[in-house]
Amino acid sequence: MNRVSSSISRSMVPGRRLRLTLAAAVLGAAGVALATGSAVRDVLAVPAVISPLSLRSAMSGIASKDGRALAVGPRGIILLSRDGGRNWSQIVAPVSADFTTVRFGAGSTAWALGHDAVVLRSDNGGETWSRVMDGHALFELLSKHYGALANAGNEEAERVLRDVEMAAEQSATPGVLAYPFLDIHVNERGEGFLAGAFGLLLHTTDGGTTWEPWIERADNGRRMHLYAIEPTPDGGVFLAGEQGLVRRLDRDAARFETIETPYKGTYFGITAGHSKLIAYGLRGNAFISRDGATSWSSLAMGSDASVVAALDRGAGRLVFVTQSGQVLLSNDDGASVAALEVPRGGEVFAAAMAGPEEILLARVNGVDLIRLPLR
Repeated sequence: MNRVSSSISRSMVPGRRLRLTLAAAVLGAAGVALATGSAVRDVLAVPAVISPLSLRSAMSGIASKDGRALAVGPRGIILLSRDGGRNWSQIVAPVSADFTTVRFGAGSTAWALGHDAVVLRSDNGGETWSRVMDGHALFELLSKHYGALANAGNEEAERVLRDVEMAAEQSATPGVLAYPFLDIHVNERGEGFLAGAFGLLLHTTDGGTTWEPWIERADNGRRMHLYAIEPTPDGGVFLAGEQGLVRRLDRDAARFETIETPYKGTYFGITAGHSKLIAYGLRGNAFISRDGATSWSSLAMGSDASVVAALDRGAGRLVFVTQSGQVLLSNDDGASVAALEVPRGGEVFAAAMAGPEEILLARVNGVDLIRLPLR
């Protein structure tokens, strides 16, 4: 196993296997192909295949906004629903890389992220997609940025540059950085962040037209995977990731600062409300802060399955979804949590609210729309 696939496998954990272990398999297969001299298909140059089987493929990410829903999965699959998740159709994607995440942005903007550093953007609610970033462009961006800093004597930049060059050397496609992007947030003013594996972090101020590397500005010298970006109602930004990593943006210092939490395992996400923050992750661990991330208390989830989503329904009502397909409800802003009786299916990798009483689940065998019982 090469260095890249070995490092990626450190995150072969419940709830994120589809996002990261696919990379290990792809890189391993690429190594065999290179050793035998066979041709390797460049997923960045080949559009996704349109197939009816896509509707039952494993979905790694899902998002919903204003009656539209998007789901993404392996081999460039993007699904679109125009009726809140009741009916789906596959949309043409310009790549066949494995996607990890999909997000709606400001207005009619949507983003799809994946392996091989793929970032796609839609300006019409997911109907059509264009490429913003890929492993070629990322390698060039990081090499140029950190190369200039390294030449000026910046030791941190030298370390980042060495890691980037080593990863590109081991890529199945020369000059491609195969790291996956895992989350994105760009606000209505065009400022935002793009985060991913091995501490990848980029910043934009023009809606994603250009990006500035911020890898060294996240207090993440060990290059932990960054799984989630969460904006707050007051304009703040949080990051969540491996080994208890939670970071908060310090705008004055133009960098992220460390936030201490009681948990040292992996956080898969963080949800912000007007008076609370909820960080959640492996083995049923979830923590809530009501004082701006100064102190945290554990939520009694009653489950040891990894939490893949914490959804805010408003009025103190929260919905938690686990990898095993459990749906848990809190009607008192996290003070207590109870399991709901909902249809069970395959493993769940992501979830999104489709309306006040409905949720969408991205499963190993497609997408489910579930109505929440009124309680």
